Order: sequence, then structure tokens, then C-alpha cells
Amino acid sequence: MAIPKKAAAPMSMETAIRQLLDIEAIKQLKARYCYCVDASDWDALEQLWTEDALCDFGFFGRYEGRAQIMGTLFRQLSANAATFNAHMVHNPLIDIASDAAKASWYLTAQTIIQPHNQAVWVMGIYHDEYRRVNDAWQISASKFDFKYYTPFEEGWAKTSIWQIPT
Repeated sequence: MAIPKKAAAPMSMETAIRQLLDIEAIKQLKARYCYCVDASDWDALEQLWTEDALCDFGFFGRYEGRAQIMGTLFRQLSANAATFNAHMVHNPLIDIASDAAKASWYLTAQTIIQPHNQAVWVMGIYHDEYRRVNDAWQISASKFDFKYYTPFEEGWAKTSIWQIPT
């Protein structure tokens, strides 16, 4: 089954180049996000979000505003819960609308959850929104739709969504 293509309106060469540059800038932004999370570089990660950003990571919680996203989700929860992360985002679908954009990305990741020292497979889809602020793209919203979150030994066929032991 073929995926329907969005009908493209004719555009000038200048508009096409601007759109390609914006798409590439958003790809680089998402790559920086992944590198920062994997390296626990919270100061650099903080600069990637708009002040009023929203973040909904399913059973990991919903956070409003850059301060809460960074303070609670990353500096507190992520910093204490994961000792290893390897984010791999792929298959981006990016739509630009002037100074705003939306994108979906597949994620596959491996992580180690503490205090259990448990290797975990993660797969899902990021649904992101971006806004151009002072001529640079920033993340204005991110929602993660988990497809599986499972212990390495069990795999997603046996346990699609694993409940972290308390």
C-alpha cells in the first residue's frame, strides 16, 4: 500500500531553498536533542526548547514550560533513572509553515534504567512542533507515542509496555 503524498503547490526557487534549509535546520535540531539527552548535557539541551514548550512523554509525564521540562523531566527524572541512552531517530516527516513546523520521527533506543540496572528497548514516534525564534528553530512541543518499552531479555513480542518495578 502506497503512502499518499501531500500535493505540493508550485513554489519559487527562493522559497524551495528556504524550505530545504529549514528542514535541514530542524533535522540538526533533533539530532542535537538526541546527542544532548544521551550525553546528559542539560545546559545545552535547555537551549533547544522555547520558553513555553510542552512535553508529553506518556507514562513519564506531561510537562509545561522549559523550566519544568528541564528541571523535572531531565535534570531530575532522566538524570537519576537512566545511566545509558542511545537515541536513534529516523524517517522524519517535516512540514514547514513559515515560522512554525511539525514533524514526526520514529525512535528506536536502548537505555539502562536504574536502580535496577535493566537494559530496555524503546520504540515509538515523536510528534514534535517547532517555532522559529530569533531566526533559529526551537522545540515548542514534543509528544512521544510509545510502541514498546520492554526489558532487553523479554523483547517487545513478550512484553510491549513494561512497568518499571518500584
